[in-house]
Amino acid sequence: MKIFKKYAFLALFLLSKPALFAGNDDIVRAMRDEIQRSLSQLSVPTLQKPYYVEYTLTIRDGQSIKASLGGIVHERRSPSASLSVGIRVGKPEFDNTNYFDVSLGFFGSADDEESFRNRRVPLELDYSSLRRELWLATDACYKQAAELYAKKEASIKNRMRTDTTPDFKAMPPQILTDTEEIPAFDAPYFRQLAKDLSAVFSEYSAISGSSVNVEYSPEHVFYVNSEGREYQKNEYYTGLEVVSSTQASDGMPLADIYTSYSRKPSELPTHDSLMNAVKQTAATLNRLTFSTTLADAYSGPVIFEDQAAAEIVAQMFAPNLVAQRQPLTERGMQESERYSAFQNKIGGRVLPEFLSITAIPTKNNFGVTSLIGSYAIDDEGIAAQQVNLVENGYLKALLSSRIPTKRVKQSNGHQRGGAAMLSSIELTAKPEKKADKQLETNALRQKMLKLCKDRELPYGIIVRKALNQNILFTALYEQTAGEYPFAQGETKLSLLEVYKLFPNGKEELVRGTEAAGLTVQAFKDIIAVGKKSSAYNYLAPAIASPFVTGGSQYIGATVIVPDILFEDLEIRPLEGDFPKPPFLSSPLGKK
Repeated sequence: MKIFKKYAFLALFLLSKPALFAGNDDIVRAMRDEIQRSLSQLSVPTLQKPYYVEYTLTIRDGQSIKASLGGIVHERRSPSASLSVGIRVGKPEFDNTNYFDVSLGFFGSADDEESFRNRRVPLELDYSSLRRELWLATDACYKQAAELYAKKEASIKNRMRTDTTPDFKAMPPQILTDTEEIPAFDAPYFRQLAKDLSAVFSEYSAISGSSVNVEYSPEHVFYVNSEGREYQKNEYYTGLEVVSSTQASDGMPLADIYTSYSRKPSELPTHDSLMNAVKQTAATLNRLTFSTTLADAYSGPVIFEDQAAAEIVAQMFAPNLVAQRQPLTERGMQESERYSAFQNKIGGRVLPEFLSITAIPTKNNFGVTSLIGSYAIDDEGIAAQQVNLVENGYLKALLSSRIPTKRVKQSNGHQRGGAAMLSSIELTAKPEKKADKQLETNALRQKMLKLCKDRELPYGIIVRKALNQNILFTALYEQTAGEYPFAQGETKLSLLEVYKLFPNGKEELVRGTEAAGLTVQAFKDIIAVGKKSSAYNYLAPAIASPFVTGGSQYIGATVIVPDILFEDLEIRPLEGDFPKPPFLSSPLGKK
C-alpha cells in the first residue's frame, strides 16, 4: 500500500493514530517538490515571477445528526480532502495581494478552468497524483496572481501613495507539529441523545418548530511554504445546537436556542445536564408565547447576564480587536467601517479603566468548559501567542496575521480561516483598584435598581439570552423559512430572553425586543460587572469576508466574561407586520 493512501485511510477513520511528520513522508515531499519546481520554472517573460508559494492540504471527516420531535431527520458522514494554494508575485514590499478586483472570480482563476482555493481533491492520492493536483492549482493561482499584480500596479500609477506599508513580512524557516490524537465519535450515543433532546418539544403544543443538531468536525492539516515553514496539525470541535420557534397570538415570530460546543465529544455536558437545559429552553419559549411586549422603548440601565453578556461582547466589541488592512482597488483604497473602530485606536481608551481583555489561544479549558477557540498553531504556521489586548481600559494591541498594517507590523499567531481572526478572549476586572465595580449577582441588580430610582424608571431590564448570528442564518433561517424578524443594522442586537426587574425583586418576561445604539463607545459606559465569569463557545462569523479571502465563513471562538451592567442602553419593541399564525392549533398532545 502506498504511504499516501495509508494517510487517507487514517483520515477516514478520524486519524485514530497521530500522523508522523517525517522528511520522507510522501505528502510533504510532494508539496515541497512542487513548490521548488514552481519557484524555479514557473515564469512567463512578460509576467512577474513568484517569490512565495504556500500549499495547504486539509483532510476532513465531518459527521452530523439532526433530530426533531424524537426522530432522526438525517445523519451524514462526509469525508473530504481539499487543497489551497497561495502565490505572491513581485516582492514583499509590493506584490499582488491586498488588492481587490471585483471583475475577477472570487475563487479560482478568472476563467474558472481550475480552482485553487478549497479545491476538492481525491481522498486517495499518491505522490504523483498529488503533484498533478498541485500543478493544476498552482498554475491557476499564478495566472490570477500575475493578473492582479498588473492591475494593482496600474491602479497606483496615477496616484500618490500615502500608505507604503509592505504587503508581506518574511519569516525564517520553522517546522511545527500539533498532532494530538483525534478522539473517536460515538455515533450511537449522539444519535440517541439527539432523539431524547428533541422529544422534549413534543410536550409543548405551542411550539411549532424545533430541531436538535449534533456536529463533529475533525480535520488533519498539512502546510508547506517556500520559506521552509511547515506544520501538521489536528483540529476538531463538537457542537450541539437546539433551535425552537413559534408565533404568538398576534403573529409575532418567537424563538429560543441552546448551544453547547467543546473540542472533544466527551467534553460536552452530560445527558442529564443537556436534558435539563433543553427542558428549560422549551419552557421559556412556551412562556414567551403568552408574555407581553414592551409598550414603549426603554432607555436606562441594563444588565446582560450569562449567554447574553457573552453575545454582546462577541458581536459588538470583540470583532474590532482584529487587525484589518483595507485593500486597494481600481479607485484607490477601499474604505470599510465594518469592525474597523480600533484600527487607529491603539493607546486610546476603549473600556472603563477597571476592565482588561486578554487573548488566550493556547488555553484549552476554563474550569470544566473546553474552549473551542484554543489552538497551538495558526494557519500560517505561527505559534499562537497570548496577547494583552486591553489593559486597564486602554487598547494595547490587535490580533494579527503576517499581513502588516500601519499600526501592527508583526503576526501574533491569529491567522485563522483565511485572515486574522478571534481565538479565545477573556474580559477581567481589577477588583483591587475598583472594588465597587465587581459585584455579586444581587448587588449588581441592586445597583441597577438604584440607577432606575434616580431616573424615576419603574423597572430595570435584564437580558439573559441574545440571538447568535450563526444560528440565525443557518438553523433558525431554515426552520422559519426566513420569516424570523432579526435586528438589522450594525448597532442592533436581537434579544431572545428579556425580563423587567421591579424594585420588589419581581421579574416579568417580555417578548419581541432588540437592543439599539450598540456602538463600541457604549462599552465605555459599563459601570460594573459580576464576580463570576463563564466561558461561552460559539461559531464566530469571519471578520474579513470569505468571498475575498476564500476562507471559512465561521470559525470556532470563545469569550470568557462576567455579567455586565451598562449605565444606559435602549431596548426597543419589535415593530412591523408579522405573518399570520396557523388557523388551527398544533395537533401535538391531541389524541
